Amino acid sequence: MNKFYVAFFFIVHIGCSVAQNNTGFFGKVVDSKTQKPLGFVVISIQNTTLMQLTKDDGNFSFDTVPAGNILVLVHSQGFKDGLYPVEITEEQMLDLGTITLEEDQSTEQQNSIITLIESDFGEDNSSSESTSGLLQSSRDAFLQAAAFNWGQARFRVRGLDSEHSTMMINGVSMNKIYDGRPQWGEWGGLNDALRNQEFTLGTAPSDYTFGGILGTQEITTRASIYRPGSRISFSSANTNYRWRTMATHASGMNSRGWAFVVSAGKRWAQEGYFEGTNYDANSFFISLEKKLSERHSLNLTALYTPNSRAKNSPNTA
Repeated sequence: MNKFYVAFFFIVHIGCSVAQNNTGFFGKVVDSKTQKPLGFVVISIQNTTLMQLTKDDGNFSFDTVPAGNILVLVHSQGFKDGLYPVEITEEQMLDLGTITLEEDQSTEQQNSIITLIESDFGEDNSSSESTSGLLQSSRDAFLQAAAFNWGQARFRVRGLDSEHSTMMINGVSMNKIYDGRPQWGEWGGLNDALRNQEFTLGTAPSDYTFGGILGTQEITTRASIYRPGSRISFSSANTNYRWRTMATHASGMNSRGWAFVVSAGKRWAQEGYFEGTNYDANSFFISLEKKLSERHSLNLTALYTPNSRAKNSPNTA
Protein backbone atom coordinates (compact mmCIF):
# COMPACT_ATOMS: atom_id res chain seq x y z
CA MET A 1 0.00 0.00 0.00
CA ASN A 2 2.85 2.39 0.87
CA LYS A 3 4.47 1.71 -2.49
CA PHE A 4 1.15 2.57 -4.17
CA TYR A 5 0.94 5.98 -2.47
CA VAL A 6 4.57 6.76 -3.28
CA ALA A 7 4.00 5.91 -6.94
CA PHE A 8 0.75 7.92 -6.99
CA PHE A 9 2.32 11.10 -5.59
CA PHE A 10 5.31 10.67 -7.91
CA ILE A 11 3.00 10.56 -10.95
CA VAL A 12 1.01 13.59 -9.72
CA HIS A 13 4.25 15.53 -9.16
CA ILE A 14 5.41 14.77 -12.69
CA GLY A 15 2.01 15.85 -14.06
CA CYS A 16 2.16 19.17 -12.20
CA SER A 17 5.70 19.78 -13.40
CA VAL A 18 4.68 19.21 -17.01
CA ALA A 19 1.64 21.46 -16.62
CA GLN A 20 3.79 24.28 -15.32
CA ASN A 21 6.30 24.11 -18.18
CA ASN A 22 4.07 25.78 -20.80
CA THR A 23 5.43 27.07 -24.09
CA GLY A 24 4.29 30.59 -25.03
CA PHE A 25 4.43 34.26 -24.15
CA PHE A 26 2.57 36.97 -22.25
CA GLY A 27 2.54 40.77 -21.93
CA LYS A 28 0.52 43.94 -21.49
CA VAL A 29 -0.79 46.55 -23.97
CA VAL A 30 -1.03 50.25 -23.03
CA ASP A 31 -1.69 53.60 -24.74
CA SER A 32 1.61 55.30 -25.67
CA LYS A 33 0.34 58.75 -24.60
CA THR A 34 -1.69 58.09 -21.47
CA GLN A 35 0.03 54.82 -20.45
CA LYS A 36 -3.42 53.47 -19.59
CA PRO A 37 -4.11 49.74 -20.20
CA LEU A 38 -5.99 48.93 -23.39
CA GLY A 39 -8.66 46.25 -23.24
CA PHE A 40 -10.13 44.24 -26.12
CA VAL A 41 -7.00 44.61 -28.25
CA VAL A 42 -6.61 41.80 -30.79
CA ILE A 43 -3.42 39.74 -30.27
CA SER A 44 -2.84 37.21 -33.02
CA ILE A 45 -0.01 35.04 -34.33
CA GLN A 46 0.57 35.40 -38.05
CA ASN A 47 -0.09 32.35 -40.28
CA THR A 48 -1.95 30.57 -37.45
CA THR A 49 -5.45 30.53 -36.01
CA LEU A 50 -4.23 31.56 -32.54
CA MET A 51 -5.86 34.80 -31.43
CA GLN A 52 -7.23 36.41 -28.27
CA LEU A 53 -8.33 39.75 -26.83
CA THR A 54 -6.57 41.58 -24.02
CA LYS A 55 -8.35 41.84 -20.69
CA ASP A 56 -9.55 45.11 -19.15
CA ASP A 57 -6.15 45.54 -17.51
CA GLY A 58 -4.40 45.11 -20.90
CA ASN A 59 -2.87 41.71 -20.08
CA PHE A 60 -2.77 38.71 -22.43
CA SER A 61 -1.15 35.27 -22.37
CA PHE A 62 -0.61 32.44 -24.87
CA ASP A 63 0.21 29.12 -23.15
CA THR A 64 0.41 26.69 -26.07
CA VAL A 65 2.49 28.08 -28.89
CA PRO A 66 4.74 26.01 -31.18
CA ALA A 67 8.43 26.63 -30.55
CA GLY A 68 10.32 28.65 -33.15
CA ASN A 69 10.20 32.13 -34.69
CA ILE A 70 6.75 33.72 -34.96
CA LEU A 71 5.23 37.13 -35.75
CA VAL A 72 2.84 38.63 -33.19
CA LEU A 73 0.31 41.16 -34.53
CA VAL A 74 -1.24 43.70 -32.14
CA HIS A 75 -4.31 45.43 -33.59
CA SER A 76 -6.87 47.89 -32.20
CA GLN A 77 -9.27 50.32 -33.86
CA GLY A 78 -7.88 53.86 -33.87
CA PHE A 79 -4.29 52.76 -33.21
CA LYS A 80 -1.37 51.84 -35.45
CA ASP A 81 -0.81 48.10 -35.81
CA GLY A 82 2.23 46.58 -34.15
CA LEU A 83 4.05 43.57 -35.64
CA TYR A 84 6.73 41.97 -33.45
CA PRO A 85 9.08 39.06 -34.24
CA VAL A 86 9.27 36.65 -31.29
CA GLU A 87 11.45 33.57 -30.75
CA ILE A 88 9.63 30.90 -28.73
CA THR A 89 11.71 28.41 -26.73
CA GLU A 90 10.40 24.96 -25.76
CA GLU A 91 8.82 24.81 -22.27
CA GLN A 92 9.40 28.50 -21.53
CA MET A 93 7.00 31.45 -21.07
CA LEU A 94 8.47 34.54 -22.68
CA ASP A 95 7.64 37.93 -21.11
CA LEU A 96 7.09 40.54 -23.86
CA GLY A 97 6.80 43.28 -21.26
CA THR A 98 4.68 46.37 -21.96
CA ILE A 99 3.61 46.97 -25.56
CA THR A 100 2.65 50.57 -26.42
CA LEU A 101 0.24 51.48 -29.21
CA GLU A 102 0.28 54.88 -30.91
CA GLU A 103 -2.83 56.65 -32.15
CA ASP A 104 -3.43 56.42 -35.89
CA GLN A 105 -3.76 60.03 -37.09
CA SER A 106 -4.70 58.94 -40.60
CA THR A 107 -7.92 57.50 -39.22
CA GLU A 108 -8.97 60.94 -38.05
CA GLN A 109 -8.22 62.41 -41.47
CA GLN A 110 -10.18 59.72 -43.27
CA ASN A 111 -13.15 60.29 -40.99
CA SER A 112 -12.86 64.09 -41.44
CA ILE A 113 -12.55 64.60 -37.70
CA ILE A 114 -11.21 68.11 -37.14
CA THR A 115 -9.46 68.85 -33.85
CA LEU A 116 -8.94 72.53 -33.04
CA ILE A 117 -6.51 73.87 -30.46
CA GLU A 118 -5.95 77.47 -29.39
CA SER A 119 -3.17 78.11 -31.90
CA ASP A 120 -5.44 77.04 -34.79
CA PHE A 121 -7.40 80.26 -34.40
CA GLY A 122 -4.34 82.36 -35.32
CA GLU A 123 -4.19 83.64 -38.87
CA ASP A 124 -0.76 82.12 -39.44
CA ASN A 125 -0.91 78.73 -37.74
CA SER A 126 -4.07 77.22 -39.14
CA SER A 127 -3.65 74.75 -41.97
CA SER A 128 -6.90 76.09 -43.44
CA GLU A 129 -5.27 79.45 -44.23
CA SER A 130 -5.72 80.09 -47.94
CA THR A 131 -2.42 81.95 -48.33
CA SER A 132 1.04 81.37 -46.96
CA GLY A 133 2.59 84.02 -44.73
CA LEU A 134 5.67 85.03 -46.71
CA LEU A 135 4.11 84.34 -50.09
CA GLN A 136 1.03 86.49 -49.54
CA SER A 137 2.46 89.82 -50.69
CA SER A 138 5.51 88.79 -52.67
CA ARG A 139 5.99 90.34 -56.09
CA ASP A 140 7.42 87.12 -57.47
CA ALA A 141 4.99 85.71 -60.09
CA PHE A 142 5.67 82.07 -59.17
CA LEU A 143 5.26 82.68 -55.43
CA GLN A 144 2.05 84.63 -55.99
CA ALA A 145 0.59 81.71 -57.94
CA ALA A 146 1.67 79.30 -55.21
CA ALA A 147 0.07 81.46 -52.50
CA PHE A 148 -3.24 82.43 -54.07
CA ASN A 149 -3.99 79.51 -56.39
CA TRP A 150 -2.69 76.53 -54.39
CA GLY A 151 -2.51 77.75 -50.81
CA GLN A 152 -0.24 76.83 -47.92
CA ALA A 153 -2.23 73.69 -47.13
CA ARG A 154 -1.17 72.08 -50.43
CA PHE A 155 2.08 73.81 -51.35
CA ARG A 156 5.13 75.14 -49.49
CA VAL A 157 8.30 76.45 -51.07
CA ARG A 158 10.90 73.71 -50.58
CA GLY A 159 8.57 72.21 -47.97
CA LEU A 160 9.36 75.00 -45.47
CA ASP A 161 6.88 76.68 -43.13
CA SER A 162 6.64 80.45 -42.66
CA GLU A 163 8.74 80.46 -39.48
CA HIS A 164 11.78 80.01 -41.74
CA SER A 165 11.15 83.45 -43.28
CA THR A 166 11.71 86.92 -41.86
CA MET A 167 8.95 89.52 -42.09
CA MET A 168 9.79 93.14 -41.20
CA ILE A 169 8.01 96.50 -41.09
CA ASN A 170 10.34 99.49 -40.99
CA GLY A 171 13.22 97.24 -39.97
CA VAL A 172 11.34 95.69 -37.03
CA SER A 173 10.79 91.93 -37.18
CA MET A 174 7.10 90.97 -37.11
CA ASN A 175 7.74 87.25 -36.52
CA LYS A 176 6.12 86.19 -33.28
CA ILE A 177 8.51 85.30 -30.48
CA TYR A 178 6.98 82.00 -29.37
CA ASP A 179 6.72 80.26 -32.74
CA GLY A 180 8.60 82.49 -35.20
CA ARG A 181 5.68 82.92 -37.60
CA PRO A 182 4.45 86.25 -39.02
CA GLN A 183 0.73 86.87 -38.48
CA TRP A 184 -0.62 88.58 -41.56
CA GLY A 185 -4.03 89.23 -40.02
CA GLU A 186 -2.49 91.99 -37.92
CA TRP A 187 -2.05 94.18 -41.02
CA GLY A 188 -4.38 92.54 -43.54
CA GLY A 189 -6.52 94.59 -45.91
CA LEU A 190 -4.00 97.44 -46.22
CA ASN A 191 -2.76 96.58 -49.70
CA ASP A 192 -2.41 100.19 -50.87
CA ALA A 193 -0.53 101.29 -47.76
CA LEU A 194 1.89 98.36 -47.72
CA ARG A 195 3.03 98.29 -51.35
CA ASN A 196 6.55 99.56 -50.64
CA GLN A 197 8.31 96.23 -50.24
CA GLU A 198 11.71 94.67 -50.77
CA PHE A 199 11.78 90.92 -51.09
CA THR A 200 14.87 88.72 -50.87
CA LEU A 201 14.45 85.09 -51.90
CA GLY A 202 16.23 82.32 -50.01
CA THR A 203 19.49 83.12 -48.25
CA ALA A 204 20.42 86.01 -50.56
CA PRO A 205 21.86 89.06 -48.75
CA SER A 206 19.39 91.62 -47.39
CA ASP A 207 20.01 95.29 -46.50
CA TYR A 208 17.97 94.93 -43.31
CA THR A 209 18.73 91.60 -41.63
CA PHE A 210 20.46 88.25 -41.97
CA GLY A 211 17.07 86.72 -42.78
CA GLY A 212 15.99 83.11 -42.95
CA ILE A 213 16.37 80.25 -45.40
CA LEU A 214 12.95 81.04 -46.89
CA GLY A 215 13.78 84.68 -47.56
CA THR A 216 13.27 88.17 -46.18
CA GLN A 217 10.48 90.66 -46.73
CA GLU A 218 10.76 94.32 -45.69
CA ILE A 219 7.80 96.73 -45.78
CA THR A 220 8.54 100.46 -45.49
CA THR A 221 5.80 102.87 -44.33
CA ARG A 222 7.64 106.22 -44.32
CA ALA A 223 5.05 108.80 -45.33
CA SER A 224 7.45 110.74 -47.57
CA ILE A 225 8.06 107.85 -49.99
CA TYR A 226 4.37 107.46 -50.96
CA ARG A 227 3.27 108.99 -54.23
CA PRO A 228 1.07 112.03 -53.48
CA GLY A 229 -2.58 111.62 -54.38
CA SER A 230 -5.77 109.76 -53.52
CA ARG A 231 -6.96 106.31 -54.48
CA ILE A 232 -10.35 104.65 -54.03
CA SER A 233 -11.11 101.09 -55.10
CA PHE A 234 -14.07 98.75 -54.91
CA SER A 235 -13.96 95.10 -55.92
CA SER A 236 -15.88 91.86 -55.58
CA ALA A 237 -14.66 88.28 -55.24
CA ASN A 238 -16.02 84.79 -54.71
CA THR A 239 -13.37 83.46 -52.30
CA ASN A 240 -13.01 84.31 -48.61
CA TYR A 241 -15.01 87.54 -48.88
CA ARG A 242 -17.55 88.93 -51.35
CA TRP A 243 -16.75 92.64 -51.34
CA ARG A 244 -13.74 94.84 -50.66
CA THR A 245 -13.38 98.61 -50.63
CA MET A 246 -10.26 100.69 -49.92
CA ALA A 247 -9.45 104.40 -49.78
CA THR A 248 -5.95 105.89 -49.43
CA HIS A 249 -4.62 109.45 -49.43
CA ALA A 250 -0.94 110.51 -49.39
CA SER A 251 -0.08 114.19 -48.94
CA GLY A 252 3.56 114.10 -49.96
CA MET A 253 6.23 116.20 -48.22
CA ASN A 254 5.15 119.83 -47.83
CA SER A 255 7.31 122.93 -47.43
CA ARG A 256 7.29 122.63 -43.64
CA GLY A 257 8.72 119.12 -43.75
CA TRP A 258 5.51 117.25 -42.91
CA ALA A 259 4.01 114.27 -44.73
CA PHE A 260 1.14 111.96 -43.88
CA VAL A 261 -0.69 108.96 -45.32
CA VAL A 262 -4.10 107.65 -44.27
CA SER A 263 -5.74 104.47 -45.53
CA ALA A 264 -8.86 102.50 -44.65
CA GLY A 265 -10.34 99.31 -46.00
CA LYS A 266 -13.20 96.91 -45.40
CA ARG A 267 -13.74 93.32 -46.49
CA TRP A 268 -16.97 91.52 -45.80
CA ALA A 269 -19.20 88.61 -46.75
CA GLN A 270 -22.40 87.24 -45.31
CA GLU A 271 -21.08 83.93 -46.56
CA GLY A 272 -17.92 83.28 -48.60
CA TYR A 273 -17.37 80.61 -51.22
CA PHE A 274 -17.71 77.87 -48.59
CA GLU A 275 -20.90 77.46 -46.61
CA GLY A 276 -20.84 79.05 -43.17
CA THR A 277 -17.72 81.20 -43.75
CA ASN A 278 -18.79 84.73 -42.85
CA TYR A 279 -16.24 87.54 -43.09
CA ASP A 280 -16.04 91.00 -41.52
CA ALA A 281 -12.66 92.78 -41.50
CA ASN A 282 -11.86 96.47 -41.04
CA SER A 283 -8.43 98.01 -41.57
CA PHE A 284 -7.09 101.47 -40.66
CA PHE A 285 -3.62 102.89 -41.30
CA ILE A 286 -1.91 106.21 -40.64
CA SER A 287 1.70 107.26 -41.18
CA LEU A 288 3.02 110.66 -40.11
CA GLU A 289 6.54 111.87 -40.85
CA LYS A 290 8.43 115.00 -39.81
CA LYS A 291 11.61 115.83 -41.71
CA LEU A 292 14.23 117.22 -39.30
CA SER A 293 17.08 117.63 -41.79
CA GLU A 294 18.36 116.20 -45.04
CA ARG A 295 19.58 113.12 -43.16
CA HIS A 296 17.14 112.81 -40.25
CA SER A 297 13.41 112.42 -39.87
CA LEU A 298 10.84 110.99 -37.46
CA ASN A 299 8.03 108.71 -38.59
CA LEU A 300 5.00 107.39 -36.71
CA THR A 301 2.99 104.47 -38.10
CA ALA A 302 -0.22 103.13 -36.54
CA LEU A 303 -2.27 100.09 -37.60
CA TYR A 304 -5.71 98.96 -36.43
CA THR A 305 -7.14 95.85 -38.08
CA PRO A 306 -10.01 94.22 -36.15
CA ASN A 307 -11.50 91.24 -37.97
CA SER A 308 -14.01 88.48 -37.45
CA ARG A 309 -14.14 85.52 -39.80
CA ALA A 310 -15.05 81.88 -40.11
CA LYS A 311 -12.64 79.48 -41.83
CA ASN A 312 -13.05 76.23 -43.70
CA SER A 313 -10.98 73.06 -43.42
CA PRO A 314 -8.74 72.12 -46.37
CA ASN A 315 -9.78 68.44 -46.13
CA THR A 316 -11.00 66.83 -49.37
CA ALA A 317 -12.49 63.46 -50.16
